[in-house]
Amino acid sequence: MAEFSYIAVTKKGQKVTGTRESDSRDEVAKFLHQQDLTVISIDENLGLDFKRLGSIQIGGVPLKERVLFVKQFSTMLSAGLPIIQALDILVQQTENQFLREKLVKVYRAVESGSALSDAFRKEKSIFSELQISLIVAGEKSGTLNEVMAQVAIDLEKSKQLRSKLIGAMIYPVILMIVMVGVFIMLLLFMIPTVKTLYADFGVEELPTITAILVSMSDAISNPVGILTLLLLVVFGFVGFRYVRSTQYGRYAIDKFLLKIPVFGQLIVKAELAQFNRLLSMLLKNGISIVEALRIISNSMSNVVYKKEVLNSVDEVVKGNPLSLVLAKGNVFPIIMVKMLSTGEETGKIDKISGDMAIYYETELNELTANLTKLIEPFILLGVGGLVGFMAIAVYLPLYQLGQYIQ
Repeated sequence: MAEFSYIAVTKKGQKVTGTRESDSRDEVAKFLHQQDLTVISIDENLGLDFKRLGSIQIGGVPLKERVLFVKQFSTMLSAGLPIIQALDILVQQTENQFLREKLVKVYRAVESGSALSDAFRKEKSIFSELQISLIVAGEKSGTLNEVMAQVAIDLEKSKQLRSKLIGAMIYPVILMIVMVGVFIMLLLFMIPTVKTLYADFGVEELPTITAILVSMSDAISNPVGILTLLLLVVFGFVGFRYVRSTQYGRYAIDKFLLKIPVFGQLIVKAELAQFNRLLSMLLKNGISIVEALRIISNSMSNVVYKKEVLNSVDEVVKGNPLSLVLAKGNVFPIIMVKMLSTGEETGKIDKISGDMAIYYETELNELTANLTKLIEPFILLGVGGLVGFMAIAVYLPLYQLGQYIQ
């Protein structure tokens, strides 16, 4: 199947341009004739279209654009507009070129008789498998407008969480960059001067800590040392990516991240909020708990939690309560397990998990709001350790030299 660009005019003489995927020009011409259009030209798009380079989007549709699109789509459906008409309006007013092209394909698929969920499933960069499952449930139950509203809320919460985490990380990241920059400047300009000073005094053997700094200064002061350092960084990065790409390596790294002070708690709260929010949303829309767990496992970012949720599927299929299965793994907190157990006994697990999602989201918000205060002790230790290390390395030889002169 190839892509064709066409130019046609309506009966009123208005010019119409666009693209369409088809097996041949004849099929495109037939389609245009069915739309009461007069064909001017049909050309097959071959190779790289340089006019479309600006519309290439790396990483899929931006989250901000998806949030705006889903909110508008939900509003239109709630107002009673037919799906095809709502999609047509969104295609015309969407500014993001990449998203517009995706929506055009969705519009054509729905126009051809495909279900909305099937059309979105083909365009994977718009919705996740979780959101597609919700749309399927909405189509079956006739509550698509309500489901799209829930999807909009879910995307909005994801956007807010990402913004808070990025905002909380800006300060420590900038501080770390400044510390590394200052350390490199000292190695480049201060340590060579100190080395020359000691040489003038006839100091031949430097203390170990000073010798280490001098060696580091010499290493980054010549092209060979810089090249060696760059190669070490590249090999370290490639090695890390390779280890993380393996099943065991990814699990070990994600497990280690959970144990990092403060930041580990951020990950834990985010994963627990995600699990409970999705479980509540899926169960409320009529999706079975087994299918819900399969979907949720694909939505978890941390492999430790992903594996735990996925392992629970087989146990739940055997008839074991979800709360009992999660309690065995020692990954989910006991308070959450107890609350889910209460939900299973009362038949209100969707409500309980929704309340737990709010609880962990509140804790996560408080943690991100106080992140700077929480990491200040570690920052002070890092800065103090660096300053102390440099002071000892620089002044220890002077102290020894003073004793020698006396």
